[in-house]
Amino acid sequence: MSKYNINWNITRECNLSCKHCYYDAGAKLEDELSTAESFALIDDIVNTFGDNVRVTFGGGEPLMRKDLYDIISYGKGRGLQLGLASNGVLLTEEVAARLKNSGIEEVIIPIDGTRKTHDYIRGEGVFEKAVKGARACKEAGLGLVIDPCIMTQNEGETAKIIDIAADLGARQCRFFHYIALGRGKGMLPDSELECDQYTENLMQLYEEQNKRRGLEICTTQASQYWVILKRKEAEGHFVPDFFYTEVPGCRAAIGMLSIKPNGDVVPCPLLDVKAGNVRERSLREIQNSKVFVDLKNRAVKGKCATCKYKDLCGGCRVRAYISYGDYLAEDPLCTEFFFEEAEK
Repeated sequence: MSKYNINWNITRECNLSCKHCYYDAGAKLEDELSTAESFALIDDIVNTFGDNVRVTFGGGEPLMRKDLYDIISYGKGRGLQLGLASNGVLLTEEVAARLKNSGIEEVIIPIDGTRKTHDYIRGEGVFEKAVKGARACKEAGLGLVIDPCIMTQNEGETAKIIDIAADLGARQCRFFHYIALGRGKGMLPDSELECDQYTENLMQLYEEQNKRRGLEICTTQASQYWVILKRKEAEGHFVPDFFYTEVPGCRAAIGMLSIKPNGDVVPCPLLDVKAGNVRERSLREIQNSKVFVDLKNRAVKGKCATCKYKDLCGGCRVRAYISYGDYLAEDPLCTEFFFEEAEK
């Protein structure tokens, strides 16, 4: 059974100012959850999901938060499976060892291309620090996931990014396909892949996966990748293990939720539709909110509603929301290559 995933952005504070940041991270919010409130939220997570949950601390940059290790230790003491999403800059050998000892099992670090490309997006010298941080995590015995953001500036470096992930000993290379939100809307407004580029990139990811079976290659919000995997399986070709063990397609509210630093809960980090706040409602109550119920039922519209792969893919709800103002609308990046009309 797949574990439910909780992405918890524990602070908005960040030591970088990446051009594409969906959250426009930088300064700490005035109303971020306190240490005591964070402990109470962990209790609520355990009461709601038991041990069938994975919690990833993100930001901003979570390592900027002074009580991070206290929160990790408390979560570990409650039996949670914990990960950390970091830009890698602050991940020294000492920090990595402390994270491991506190209860973190895996660290997620973005590598958005070769040195020049990564530094263009995230800042001068960041590539070298991120790579050094990834190696420190491996040395400390932590699991490693590399999660690139693919856009027009680096789409041509997809294979090189996978090379870097493999060289670092990553368990997984998890691709996010850029959507212009937050700071990105102002700094990289035209960097989203067009339909044809997007389709070609997903096919390339499968081809790379077929060649490199020791490294898991997956996507975050590219729900159409599951259509490719389904077709490959039907043809008798190799598909990675996660195809059988993870929630397929768009996981917003179905296999994951996201908690913002002030306790607001949204179905996924990029889908800015508030379902409640943990200061006011329990996670169990929030899961019964209209937005969560709509998404769990895959009550999608347009082309997505009539597609054979509705339950497997479901379309990206963020792209639908950005394009049409309706999180249940059809996914604008879904081409005829993926769409197949369901039998009536």
